Amino acid sequence: MPAAKKDFRLKLSLLAVLAACALFTAARLALFWLNHGFFAALSAPEIRSAFLNGLRFDFSVIALFMGPVILLLNLPLKSARWVKIWTGVLTAEWIVMAGFLIGDLIYFPKVNRHIAEEIVQVSSDWGFVISYMLTQTWLPLFILLGGFALAVWGISCWTDKHYAPRAWGWKKTAALLLAVTALSVLGIRGHLGTGKSIGVADVYNYASSPAGAALTLNGVFTAYQVGRKGAVDIANNFPPAEAIKNTQKLLIAPDETAAEPNFPLMRRRTDAAPASAKKYNVLIVLLEGWHPYYVDGLSHNNFGSTPVFDQILKDGVNFTNAYAAGQRSIFGFAAVFAGVPLVPGLPMFGYGLELSAFSPMPKHFSDAGYYTFFAQTSSRDSYRLCALASYLGARDSYGWEDIPERLKYKDRAPFGYDYDAMMFAADKIKNRKEPNFMGMVFTGITHEPFASTLPQFDRYPYDSWEHGFLNTLSFADWSIGELLRRAKEDGWFDDTIFVFVADHTSGGPADGSLKNHFRIPLVVYAPKILKPKQVEYVVSQLDIVPTLYRLTGLNPMYTAFGRDMFDASYPRAALVSEGVNIGLVTDKGAIRHSGGKLLSAEEYAPGFDVKQAEETLLSLDKAAYTLLKENRWYDPAANGEEAK
Repeated sequence: MPAAKKDFRLKLSLLAVLAACALFTAARLALFWLNHGFFAALSAPEIRSAFLNGLRFDFSVIALFMGPVILLLNLPLKSARWVKIWTGVLTAEWIVMAGFLIGDLIYFPKVNRHIAEEIVQVSSDWGFVISYMLTQTWLPLFILLGGFALAVWGISCWTDKHYAPRAWGWKKTAALLLAVTALSVLGIRGHLGTGKSIGVADVYNYASSPAGAALTLNGVFTAYQVGRKGAVDIANNFPPAEAIKNTQKLLIAPDETAAEPNFPLMRRRTDAAPASAKKYNVLIVLLEGWHPYYVDGLSHNNFGSTPVFDQILKDGVNFTNAYAAGQRSIFGFAAVFAGVPLVPGLPMFGYGLELSAFSPMPKHFSDAGYYTFFAQTSSRDSYRLCALASYLGARDSYGWEDIPERLKYKDRAPFGYDYDAMMFAADKIKNRKEPNFMGMVFTGITHEPFASTLPQFDRYPYDSWEHGFLNTLSFADWSIGELLRRAKEDGWFDDTIFVFVADHTSGGPADGSLKNHFRIPLVVYAPKILKPKQVEYVVSQLDIVPTLYRLTGLNPMYTAFGRDMFDASYPRAALVSEGVNIGLVTDKGAIRHSGGKLLSAEEYAPGFDVKQAEETLLSLDKAAYTLLKENRWYDPAANGEEAK
């Protein structure tokens, strides 16, 4: 005798929520197991707290996406097709969340945090995302899609065989729908009190360290929160006026004057170079993902992949204690090309922040008679960098589409070839009409997935991340040597200031310190202009803009969140952004901060004043946030420029 048919929608709704909770908990277990070294410092109570309070963040995003669907599923409609549709949607949501959590597990070890602002950046680069999924993650994608198809088929068969609409009265149905709505709202809010729904910054109500926060959060929640707003909520309540005053003292040099009260960080030197002073060329090479650990001239690890760069370090001004402003390329681009820190709470550069006026270093050089350009190995649309370079005043900007392929490579590299971009830049420099030039080349061959370039650089099998990186690093290093060869052959080497600087780090030792996560290679190389030197005090990517103005004698009104790297007369510090957290690195130590509370402190030398470092960090963060948010960063009228 066949089983009686019945309405299983309520039971199915509960099972869907429980399955989603189980999925997020399994992802948290996998995160903990796969990154055990990162979480090793957590105590047993902290781990238990992360798993329990993590359910609060898990259920928030589950309620947000599944709650409305469950409500629709349980409406008093009798059609079996209606049940199939919304059950299929629930299944699709579960599959999508599973896929996102898998992606987050793959991404997490690269930067020791969940996906956040990256979701905003890749939203305009779906071509690469789809290509990456089909080539690098095709197996889990195939499993997920196959599982989805099988689940939809099974649900359809089950519904046809076992479903019969419930015979509830309107009161019972209304009570059910009201309960679903109330639980969904409560889940999204994450608490019973007044105020906003829980956000990423609220994790520090339940965790006291970045590791604890990471274990509590999940990638679906962080990506949604940041993607929805283009920024994260801030928790820094430092007084803005005091923050700006402290930042002025730190960044404005004694020979600079800030004449506009409404733009308190905009300044100009009082001792301008004479008009007859010799003009130098500038070429910035932004190195994709270089970590000092793999550069023998910095680490002495004898990997043998950087002989050209090792010699550059010896012959240039080598800043051995230099730091990136963030963990993604856009942070490095904004810092190096515009002197702008992308602190938490602001929209991403290229996704709204550029509505504020920035100090346009390329335009200042262009106005001084320089040919200015930007070239990147990846496509023009990649992170909108070509458009942003043009926004900052670069006369020409080029991407992979514009750069001829010069060699016969073994694999197609997803982010282009350094050699091609450098030869392209050398051609543009050689054929310029202006007497001087200022440009930036952004490399990409060292970005994963790593491609085989030329046979002589395949020194290792492509059997690990590190081996793939070292192979492409060898090619990148050789490409730099070819660029310098062209500079000498074409006659512009002697008068050019080269700045070689990484955009952020990749790989390196399993060390959770700020120094390991943010320290980068940075060398100013101009053997005919500057004497070789090793500088050991702290500098930042944000210091490059004021440094270049001084080295070249340019003296516009400008705003940059840094100070001349050759100035050792004041206590130096590097501001870094680490996802939802901020950090400060000084010569004596470093701190991490959520904006609301101190998370960790690292002492490098006796006498590290944690309280003073905290005040400096909160001041820098608040000043940057306030001035950029209020569009008081830079006044284009100061140099006779049109407002952006």
